[in-house]
Amino acid sequence: MTAIQMVQDPFLNTDDACGYLGVPKATLLTWRVRRPGYGPRAVKAGGRLKYRLSELDRWLRDHEESFAVDSESEEVGSSSGGTNQVRTRNRVSRVRGGALRPAQP
Repeated sequence: MTAIQMVQDPFLNTDDACGYLGVPKATLLTWRVRRPGYGPRAVKAGGRLKYRLSELDRWLRDHEESFAVDSESEEVGSSSGGTNQVRTRNRVSRVRGGALRPAQP
């Protein structure tokens, strides 16, 4: 009789990986095409992309951010030039006619 081994690190297809990460398929594919090296690594097998569950977990760990701010870290951040502050940028939104204008706050 042949013993069947359970897969320790399963592969997920693109749809399942998107569900696991909580992002749309277009986002995951954009990370792959327009931002090479940013998204989770994939394996192309049989003409399809596959993502290891461990790779998705690794990618999530590497992209974690802490949003908790306590009074002690605020004091340290203000004395060190504000390196812990959240930085924002002005975003541009598209309007009809292809013109660009700043997004409303």
